[in-house]
Amino acid sequence: MSTMREDILKILKRIINEIELRPKMFFVNPNYRELSSYLFGYLTCIEDIHLISINNIFSEWLNSKDKKTSLFWTEYILRISANNSEDIAYVILIKEFKLFIDDIDF
Repeated sequence: MSTMREDILKILKRIINEIELRPKMFFVNPNYRELSSYLFGYLTCIEDIHLISINNIFSEWLNSKDKKTSLFWTEYILRISANNSEDIAYVILIKEFKLFIDDIDF
């Protein structure tokens, strides 16, 4: 029997994989701002319901991997990882979020 947290991670993994495979099912114009807003909102709902702050955990995880900053994940990926390129940030967000889900133990 899986735990609630394991179920949440399975759902998040399924969502990010679906977005990667079929982005236009989720967004009219797939781009970094749309994707990051969608994920931020989805993760905020999880926090509100289950009291698990995945947005903060993801931010801390990103900041511990490379350059340590006080930036939240939405800005960290765009400014630090993608050097302000929204096209690159879109790809990096999907890649990093998948790695995060596989790596996280909360």
